[in-house]
Amino acid sequence: MRRVLRFKPLLVCLVMLVALAIWLWPRPSQMGWRLAQEVAPLPLLSQIMQDNLSPTFPVDPGQMQIWKVEVAGQRQPLYLVDSRVEGSETQPLCGAIGCAFFGYIPQDTGFQRVLATYLNPHVPPGRSLIESTTTVEHGLPRLVVNQLGAEGFQQYTLVFNGEVYEIQQIDTLAGS
Repeated sequence: MRRVLRFKPLLVCLVMLVALAIWLWPRPSQMGWRLAQEVAPLPLLSQIMQDNLSPTFPVDPGQMQIWKVEVAGQRQPLYLVDSRVEGSETQPLCGAIGCAFFGYIPQDTGFQRVLATYLNPHVPPGRSLIESTTTVEHGLPRLVVNQLGAEGFQQYTLVFNGEVYEIQQIDTLAGS
């Protein structure tokens, strides 16, 4: 009986430690797409303006969404940019074929654009527009882009070739 009582405080401490670890564990809502002004370095916001925005049509890139992608084995962070402006009725980088999405990586002199594409931001419930995989090629993760198109639901696998992301594979999924 005394042995059981000795281990009881240890068991209580272990349960409290596990509960604390679960409470502190990063939640999905704390990761993924966030307001650019909260996560992007200022030089990146400047680069986005220089590369993609017209000085005659003022847009605050800090109101765009950015996902800082970092997976094991990755050489540097990948900043994915959703150009849709938070709380704006007009979306200057959206059109008939979709909205502009960009990817940037840090370089010695600033940021290098490694992805520039237009995507339809509307995907079926339960699907993410862009997913990062744990597979790393040339220092950056493979990406999967989900799109609804004339062919149905499609998944585009994008890989980094050392300079830019390019389409490696297109899968059309039935019934999604």
